[in-house]
Amino acid sequence: MSNPLPPHIKNNLFITIVIFIAASVLVAIIGYNFYQNQKKYISASSQKQLMAIADLQVREISNWRNERIGDAQVIINNDVFTKSTIKYLNDPSASEAKNIILSSLKATQKSYQYKNILLLDRNKKVRLALHKFVADYSLIHSSVIDEAIKKRGIVFGDFYRENKNGSVYLTMAFPIINALGKNAPIIGTIVIVLDPTLRLYPSIKEWPLPTSTGETLLVRRESNEIVYLNELRHDKNKPLTIRLPLSEADLPAVKAVLGQKGIVEGRDYRKKNVLAAIGSVPDSPWFFVVKIDGEEIYASLRLRYWVTLSFVVIGILIFGIIVAYIWRDQQARFYRKQYETEYKRAFLYARGLIETSLDPLVTISAEGKIMDVNKSTELVTGLSREKLIGSRFSDYFTEPEKAAGGYKLAFEKGLIRDYPLSIRNISGQATDVLYNASVYKNESGEVQGIFAAARDITELKRIEKELKKAHDELELRVEERTNELQKTNEYLQEEIRERKVAEKLIDLRTRLLEETNKELESFSYSVSHDLRAPLRAVDGYARMILRDQADKLDHDARRKFELIRSNTQMMGKLIDDLLSFSRLGRMEINMTRLDMEGLINDVWKELQIINPERKLDLNITNVPAGNGDRTLIKQVYSNLFSNAVKFTKNRKNTSIETGGYVKGQENIYYVKDNGVGFDMDYYDKLFGVFQRLHSADEFEGTGVGLAIVQRIIHKHGGRVWAEGKAEEGATFYFTLSRKD
Repeated sequence: MSNPLPPHIKNNLFITIVIFIAASVLVAIIGYNFYQNQKKYISASSQKQLMAIADLQVREISNWRNERIGDAQVIINNDVFTKSTIKYLNDPSASEAKNIILSSLKATQKSYQYKNILLLDRNKKVRLALHKFVADYSLIHSSVIDEAIKKRGIVFGDFYRENKNGSVYLTMAFPIINALGKNAPIIGTIVIVLDPTLRLYPSIKEWPLPTSTGETLLVRRESNEIVYLNELRHDKNKPLTIRLPLSEADLPAVKAVLGQKGIVEGRDYRKKNVLAAIGSVPDSPWFFVVKIDGEEIYASLRLRYWVTLSFVVIGILIFGIIVAYIWRDQQARFYRKQYETEYKRAFLYARGLIETSLDPLVTISAEGKIMDVNKSTELVTGLSREKLIGSRFSDYFTEPEKAAGGYKLAFEKGLIRDYPLSIRNISGQATDVLYNASVYKNESGEVQGIFAAARDITELKRIEKELKKAHDELELRVEERTNELQKTNEYLQEEIRERKVAEKLIDLRTRLLEETNKELESFSYSVSHDLRAPLRAVDGYARMILRDQADKLDHDARRKFELIRSNTQMMGKLIDDLLSFSRLGRMEINMTRLDMEGLINDVWKELQIINPERKLDLNITNVPAGNGDRTLIKQVYSNLFSNAVKFTKNRKNTSIETGGYVKGQENIYYVKDNGVGFDMDYYDKLFGVFQRLHSADEFEGTGVGLAIVQRIIHKHGGRVWAEGKAEEGATFYFTLSRKD
């Protein structure tokens, strides 16, 4: 830690620093004031220029308007033109009058480069025109014409954009009066179309001084917006297309239409900071903005700013150099006095560090003689510091040649790390060490000797032996564990082989089962189909006997023939159901999104037609949309509703309900009735083919309907179940997946 400076030196330095800070602040204030004065001067000059340019531009626009009014006045004061106009409007066949009118209009148009000149009668109908015009011309300029007639003088119209070609024009209208006098009749109107790009826009665009951002703008107010009327310097081909709201208060154009005049600051349509002169154009609805970017105005100020800043920085640096020189001189005087004391203190401090080390430390000369040692070296060798200093370094090791070789290696490389040696004590005991040594140099960079430190590794070697022993034991355990894992792996391989054999057997049985099912379906279809023909024959012959021999048969014979017919029809129904059941195994499913409520209504209407003698009501609660084959799901509802209608026929008040709800990834649907129900002890027979829980005398049916329902739902990947109690009704459930 360095000593603090004396109080008198601190006071001198403090005074010097205060003077430096005061001088720096003074230089900065002078530079800042100079910069601000230059900025104010440039701003004032720019404002004067803008006002002068604004006055010039307004005069140019006013002169242009006055010239156009003068052109119109020439036509008005031309008696020959007026008389020819009266004659032509009264008699369109007067060719001489028409030629005089066209000649005068062409002369005016050619001299002053007007876009078009038109003659309109008192009904605003175009009678003559120098060039083609749009059909609704009089409608477009009706307001200008009306104002000219009302004032009985020349009226300027505003800027407008023609829809056909998108060009911008102005109009000027004045009436043709029959005679002098306040009440003289108006016989027609002259409308002159002006192209602002020929004279007006170029004159506005002209800037009397060289500039890269200077610009004159004509604007007008329309409702709560401002409209730019002329060609913009920075945004081409945009007259009458740029509209900005009055809420943008920073726009100079907004300030102008709101009544401000003179010099203002703000942001233009490009969001650039500008200085502008604003005001209104006399005798018009237009406002002008003469503006220039702030960056251009203050461009010349940048050089002055950097020059001023350079002078300020140089002045502060000069004062800083002076202060630094004084500071350094004071420090040099003080530290020269402290050098000897600090050197002595450093020597004692270094000696203390050497003695504090638990490792043997030694300083060796270039000749290999010991120059200094610490207390640890005395302890490890058993000799005193006085005996060690001046003796040969290598004499105190069990291998003197090796020690001398390490010493030479340190001189060659500059340092060595972890050099193994063994120090010999005078008692004969040896201590294993690792030496780390490096050369040390004087102020001139010349090598003076070597500083070496030894680290006792006796304990480290003991730990290495123990680690080796532990390593050997670990390898033995790893080998034993490896053998165990190998046996386990062999067992697993055998189990895998057995599983593969089992999988092959399962696959073989599955294929055999599929083949068997196909054969059973084919057999069922063939048997059912072949039985239909003899049954039709039995039913047909019984029906013919009853029809043709009825008078020869007694009551008992007729009853037996009716019984034959009833049983053959019942057998036919069984065969039909069996065919339907067998077809389901081969049927492809066409999955679609189902409107379940609409499907239920369709099925119910069909049941009402089939059972006209029954008064049937269905209560439909919430039914979620489903995914499935519409024909098959319709068959499911048809079978379930038929069962509900059949088993409620003995009920005075029939109650049938259907609905559904969502649970997890399934839609669950149900059909509930208050019929005879069933005993849950016989649930296993409910969905079997030809399994019936009631006799045919009680309720008709074949016992295949619920089996068909189960097979259809299983083909859809769903589930079917039922709940019921005897004489308390039954509820049948089925599920459909919610996935599309």
